Order: sequence, then structure tokens, then C-alpha cells
Amino acid sequence: MSNVMTSKGHKILQRKLVALKQKREQLVEEMELARQEGDLAENSAYHQLRETVAMVNQQIGDLEVQLDDVKIVQNSNPNKVGVGVRVTVKVADKEKVLDVVGDGESDPLKGRISHRSPLGKQLMGKMVGDIVEITTPRGTSKYLIARIETIS
Repeated sequence: MSNVMTSKGHKILQRKLVALKQKREQLVEEMELARQEGDLAENSAYHQLRETVAMVNQQIGDLEVQLDDVKIVQNSNPNKVGVGVRVTVKVADKEKVLDVVGDGESDPLKGRISHRSPLGKQLMGKMVGDIVEITTPRGTSKYLIARIETIS
């Protein structure tokens, strides 16, 4: 199954991958210098760098897998909520602006919700004026869709 993502999110992940590969190159150079410091058994700098390189390699691998199976989507209907839209909802007399994005680019604290999140699932395919109910441990909230804009 492919990883759904906006073109903006895809570009961000590609830049992150390039930056991680550059960081790995720098760390490997530092590790070579630390290796020349002497006995590796007592060289804590070398061992710390080695662990950091392993962690960066894991992050690179994760990003490569994510980017390898990506499907870039653009909302084809500006009147319906889908991946790549900014939706303004009214909940409890307050307005909230949410960007509906793919899993790998979500950040709920910044208002970027996954299309697979509980709220994201409920919003998908809805139109301005529709009301969505979400039940959480705190209770049920009603979200009125006030505006939909394309973001990607």
C-alpha cells in the first residue's frame, strides 16, 4: 500500500533525506578522526559517533522506505475535504484551521492532521456546512465545516 502525501510534504521529506545523508558523511569523517586518537576500547568519542551514525542510518532507511512507496495526491474536488486541503471548522464556538495531510507529514500540534486520524477520517469527503461528530474520552464534539481551501 502506498504512502499518501501532499507534494509539499514530499518535498520536505526529500530535503530531510538529503540533510541526513550530509550529516552522515560529516559524522563518518569525524569518526575516522576519532579512530586515529588511539585505543578504540577506551575511545568514548568514537563509540558515541558510531552510535549516532547507526541512528542516522536508521532514519535514512525509514525515509527511503517512506519515499519509495509514495503516492502524491492533490485534492481533485475543491468542494470536498480530502488530502491536501485546509479546512476551517467551528467547534464549541471556536474556529480551528486544520490541514488534512498524509500520515508521514502530520503534526497535530501544528494543525496538520492525518487523513487516517479519527477526525481526519470523519472529515474526508465532507463539504462546507456538513457537521461531523467525534467522540473522545472527554466526550462528543461537533465540528461544523466552515471553509475548505486547497493547500497542495
